[in-house]
Amino acid sequence: LDLVRWLVSRGHRVSLGHSAADYEQARDAIAAGASQATHLFNRMRPLGHRAPGLVGAVLESTHVAAEVICDGHHVHPALVRMAVAVKGVDHILAVTDGTSLAGRHAPQRGRLGGLAITAGGPTAVLADGTTAGGTSTMDQVFRMLVGRVGLSMPAAAAVTAATPARQLGLAGHGVLAVGAVADLVVLDETLAVVETYIAGRLVYAREATLA
Repeated sequence: LDLVRWLVSRGHRVSLGHSAADYEQARDAIAAGASQATHLFNRMRPLGHRAPGLVGAVLESTHVAAEVICDGHHVHPALVRMAVAVKGVDHILAVTDGTSLAGRHAPQRGRLGGLAITAGGPTAVLADGTTAGGTSTMDQVFRMLVGRVGLSMPAAAAVTAATPARQLGLAGHGVLAVGAVADLVVLDETLAVVETYIAGRLVYAREATLA
């Protein structure tokens, strides 16, 4: 808790996650200034009706924004739907947990923290089968949110772009507005990527090779 206070006093954002903290400890950390949660539901005590744990403290707090891995594997779509219903799109950050294998397929291999990992469906795995990050890309997350979770496209855009940008203090990102950074993705009717723009410059087109 002293570390949380020290970091917050120096302008850092403190995120709670990958922790066995109980409900009371989590509440104390939030009171000390923690404002975000990393990988809600994953690598933390499960939500219990007598022991809410870190999950319960994050879900009930109006001061904490929660990252949720939205690849359809790390967290069941029903729990993603519940988290959005409880906290609202303004407090949910949809993430991929992407590794060096993001966008690649089994049996392609990579490394994570010096360990060998293999692409295996929506996740990367260690040699013993332990999940070691994700392989999904953000467009896949967007399709999962709309298709399996049932979010509207504006809501999915909020949790994948607007809310994360605001939570990180990135002014001009995650919004379509005059004077904003023109980082854009154009999707077709199946929500597949057609074009990508960075700072207003076309850098990817599905039907063409750009110089």
